[in-house]
Amino acid sequence: MEVYEVKWKELAKFMTRQLFVILSFGFIVLMLVRLVSTGFDMAVTFEHIKLSHVPVVFFIIFVFSLTFAFLISALLKCARVTIENGVITGRNYWLFKRSFELVSIKKAFPFNSNGMPVVIVDAGKKGEIHIPVHIEKSEELFALLDNYQNGT
Repeated sequence: MEVYEVKWKELAKFMTRQLFVILSFGFIVLMLVRLVSTGFDMAVTFEHIKLSHVPVVFFIIFVFSLTFAFLISALLKCARVTIENGVITGRNYWLFKRSFELVSIKKAFPFNSNGMPVVIVDAGKKGEIHIPVHIEKSEELFALLDNYQNGT
């Protein structure tokens, strides 16, 4: 039996970085829109937050990103993939366990699942398995899946 574990720490780092950039960009855009809509009046723009508190806001965004990413990546530790006797077992989008024979694979393709890069292994009516790209021995696993996808 071959087991491919999720590299959850690496996944947490990736998700922290992604979430921090997205939320920080959103905060900056929000402040710029507010600045423009108030006629470039700094006092009105920052009436609810002092300019000296802006670094604290970015720190809070970072802590939130770190916490959320850690929780999600710890949850995704269960998304390991096993291959035994020609049967692949993994988790679908909703983290329900799916198993099907490797010869049943119709296609495998990369997908961005809510900001997290995954490879979807589709076996038609038998279901799908979502495999995070942050997984041990990913090159070996994806090469194996590519062989079955191509009908060999």
